Amino acid sequence: MKAPFSIFILSLLCILSFNSCLKQEYFKSEKEVKKELQGTWRLIPIPKFDSITNPDLTRSAIVHFETWTFDDTKVTIVNYNQTSESTYSINTSISTVKLYLDGIIPEFEIPARSRSNGTWQIVKLDENILNISSDKDGTSGLTQLEFQK
Repeated sequence: MKAPFSIFILSLLCILSFNSCLKQEYFKSEKEVKKELQGTWRLIPIPKFDSITNPDLTRSAIVHFETWTFDDTKVTIVNYNQTSESTYSINTSISTVKLYLDGIIPEFEIPARSRSNGTWQIVKLDENILNISSDKDGTSGLTQLEFQK
């Protein structure tokens, strides 16, 4: 009887030690997440260049530049020379942290990547990296954005 219990305890300790190396957003409060979000986050663009149509209908490529700046209740998104503000809220559970964006206007023209209203799951959040993902309507696939502070 003692051997199976020892094997169980040893297995449990091994599983816990391997999982402790993974960064998870477990047991975070809404207040703690909002505090970590505060500041300006620069999007790490994939792809790095955006193709745009010039007024003379020629196409050119420019480096994608986008920042998200969070304060207590709103996020300001700057995409090239366009600016949009949105309200946001945070909802936490034991294993997930969700970011709700509402009211992003105007819709960005270059590119349309930042049409971000809706629910985003915070995959990773620490002092240097913010990684969020969303499937938006559930039919177009997963969108994942990664930011650096």
